[in-house]
Amino acid sequence: MDGANIVGTGSNASHRVYSNFFSDYHIVQQVLSSQPKNLLIDVLRSVFREDSVYTYRSDQYGYPLTPSQIGLDNDSTETTKILISDQYRYEIKFYPGITIKNNGGSYKPLSFNQEGTIQYRKDMVEDEFGRRTVINTPTHRIYAGYWEMSFEIGVYSESHSELEELVDIVSLILQHTHFHDLRANGLLIKSCSVGGESAEPYANDYVYSQSITINTLSEWRVEIPIDNIIEKIVFYFDSKLTPVPERKEELDRDMVDTKYKDIVDMAEIVLG
Repeated sequence: MDGANIVGTGSNASHRVYSNFFSDYHIVQQVLSSQPKNLLIDVLRSVFREDSVYTYRSDQYGYPLTPSQIGLDNDSTETTKILISDQYRYEIKFYPGITIKNNGGSYKPLSFNQEGTIQYRKDMVEDEFGRRTVINTPTHRIYAGYWEMSFEIGVYSESHSELEELVDIVSLILQHTHFHDLRANGLLIKSCSVGGESAEPYANDYVYSQSITINTLSEWRVEIPIDNIIEKIVFYFDSKLTPVPERKEELDRDMVDTKYKDIVDMAEIVLG
């Protein structure tokens, strides 16, 4: 949905597209650009909602309650005291503010075949004599890899002391208090570095800013369902342990009989 851009209000509507690409290609995880930025924004907003000084407030739709939106002054108890947003969605004209920007990264393959593995489901099968057998049925082909990405978190304020405090808070959120929450959602913070302070003239005063750069690891994962019956049987055969004796005549005849019986049983189970 496209919305009107209202510069400086922190309420610029984003263009959201829900593509069928992910479902068509069985992509179950892709933590590259959109998801990490949303995770970082959500974590920071959740922390500052509880902050007694820099209280983050939003309306029922998630938009920050900035004074220019609702016609209230900065000291109102109904407005947000900090703006936390995407670098490209909002103009920085509300202070203090925190923005998230993607600095790019690179793809790291796990192996030559992108870690192609098979996911199995354990099925308990009981024959006519009451004997139970556990069969590993292949359900999905798994392909995965990981991304090494860099994100820049910009902190802006009209007060130098306020800037320093916010940088201290944000850096500790990322490295300690919510480190495991981000990791549990697929974003591992590999390193965190803080840049130098800067000041620029703004409205007969100065705006102070400082950046926090984090290097992260995330992953993509594709799970392709195995629906072909013949393919399931072939996977089952390949998963069986075949003995390799030192001499051919030492091959255990009972083990050979068992192997062929497994093949017949598996075919009956799948096809029946």
